[in-house]
Amino acid sequence: MHVVLMSLFLSLAPTACRATTAPTPVDAGASAPVATTSRDAAAKPKLSLEEARAAALKQVPGTVISAELEREHGRWIYSVEIQPTDRQQPRKEVEIDGDDGSVVAVEVEDADD
Repeated sequence: MHVVLMSLFLSLAPTACRATTAPTPVDAGASAPVATTSRDAAAKPKLSLEEARAAALKQVPGTVISAELEREHGRWIYSVEIQPTDRQQPRKEVEIDGDDGSVVAVEVEDADD
């Protein structure tokens, strides 16, 4: 009996370890950034996603296609893709600093994107 219980325990042990160490799924629609290091855990952007979208739309009026938050070179940067109001113009990507709301860059999106 002892051998059977020990075999059962040993067969379940790897499964139990994987269950406790597996990464937690993250909701793709979540607006909160995911920190990658303990230093990043305390650092959050001062601007919300909505504030970053508004700043981008001031730079390039139009319709927001997508927006995301990324950590680039130690800074939080919102990348906002916009279809300008004048539909003849190509889509633009406006990068907004997540801490001070300044425009970091405005780039024309490639036709392939």
